[in-house]
Amino acid sequence: MLAVKNMEVGYGESTVIRDVTMQVEPGKVVCLMGRNGVGKTTLVKAIMGILKSSKGSITYKDHKLHTASPHLRAKSGIGYVPQGREIFGQLTVYENIWMGLEGTKPRKKEIPPAAIEKFPILKEFFARKGGDLSGGQQQQLAFARALASEPELLILDEPTEGIQPSIVQDIQQVIRDIKEQHDTAILLVEQSLEFVKSVADYVYVIQKGTVVASGDVSILDDEQVKHYLVV
Repeated sequence: MLAVKNMEVGYGESTVIRDVTMQVEPGKVVCLMGRNGVGKTTLVKAIMGILKSSKGSITYKDHKLHTASPHLRAKSGIGYVPQGREIFGQLTVYENIWMGLEGTKPRKKEIPPAAIEKFPILKEFFARKGGDLSGGQQQQLAFARALASEPELLILDEPTEGIQPSIVQDIQQVIRDIKEQHDTAILLVEQSLEFVKSVADYVYVIQKGTVVASGDVSILDDEQVKHYLVV
């Protein structure tokens, strides 16, 4: 479904991602792991078209994406929950979710019920401004906004970062539910090994912008992964 090949990405003269090759299969949960600052978010932003790659290619459903604009990538069926959530603070919860429909082609006229049903607490806050929600509630809102487009590929960048345990459990269950439906692939950026082992099928570990380990979760070497996570 998604294939990244020999990707190189940076900021100005500084190269952050070096020769990264990875893939995400349909219906699977693939995780990117690594310490802070090793390039995980940079790679995700390159996949979404927010950053331009200097080398390599991105293929999604057999179409080359590395020259496409971000909005065309969204309309191709990719949903994105960025690190930090980036919800619209002055818009209501309902309006924030509605914005997710901009990523549909043709543009949907109604929010799919499943986008809201996965986080039922949001119904109580429809009229409240997004900026007035707690961090955990904003994360749920960002997740629901991405699901509104009914994506075939969902990219989640640190969805549990700074979130209270109860909402982490909710997000964990939503990922499991999506996985069980077998119609949406997930690329997950996460640092909690316990969380990853509970939801992922495959893991790529990044160190200094390069993939240094990869494999099925079922045969994952916990100590090896922890070595690349501990500061």
